[in-house]
Amino acid sequence: MICSQSVFVKTRVIENNQQHYIEHQETLDLYEDEIVTPTEKFVLKDVHDVSYKGLTGTYGFLYLHTIKGVRTYMVKEHPAEWMESFRALF
Repeated sequence: MICSQSVFVKTRVIENNQQHYIEHQETLDLYEDEIVTPTEKFVLKDVHDVSYKGLTGTYGFLYLHTIKGVRTYMVKEHPAEWMESFRALF
């Protein structure tokens, strides 16, 4: 593994007529030949680009531009190191 980035997934749960959000931490792993996300794997040749958009003081979005469309991942820290590692492979 070359680099790993923490991503967060929020799940809405309703219990006893009350709505709660549960946040789970997952990883976005960069390997020499693929990217492994919490739900999918992408061969590097199928990924066109990555980008980042800061949203609030706490969260931002990491965008993975693939041949299957743009995948969005919520992050709490700027993924500059992960993005630089990805771009260094090309």
